[in-house]
Amino acid sequence: MKKKRINKQALKTIARLYLTFGGILLIFVILFNIDAVQKNVVVPFTAIVAGASMILMNIFGAGAGVHNCILSTSAYTVNIVDGCNGIYATAILISGVLAYPSKWSHKLWGIGLGISAVFILNLVRVISLFYLGQYYPDIFEEAHVYAWQPIIIIWAIFVWDFWARQSEKRKKVSPA
Repeated sequence: MKKKRINKQALKTIARLYLTFGGILLIFVILFNIDAVQKNVVVPFTAIVAGASMILMNIFGAGAGVHNCILSTSAYTVNIVDGCNGIYATAILISGVLAYPSKWSHKLWGIGLGISAVFILNLVRVISLFYLGQYYPDIFEEAHVYAWQPIIIIWAIFVWDFWARQSEKRKKVSPA
């Protein structure tokens, strides 16, 4: 039986990818926990999520209002907090894109695609949790923690994988 040879270059590339990914993600986590970044980036971003959720809900006649990060109707109110705004899933995706060996033009495309895709799914998440909390409060916490948190993270990874595959196709098509 032949012994399989390990491709050392492939292992180095994979190790570099994971270490770079982890390092960038760590930087995001540290940044998100700095008071100035919380105040000037995270909270305003969360308010945008709340406002966009309100707009979508009102398109369907919800009569929703928003104050800062608090989304409410006459029947229910929810406070969208850090961690429920999709910013960490977005950071996971951006870290993957930045760590992946591709051209900067591909990376910018991936970041734009990723931010949009995570933002849109997170709006679905916020609105669905709003209505679950209003109509089925007994399952709100389970849906929030055990269903939507993994879904949003898996979605970010899925979008990254889609982008990475497209990036590889572009590499093969691009002239050298």
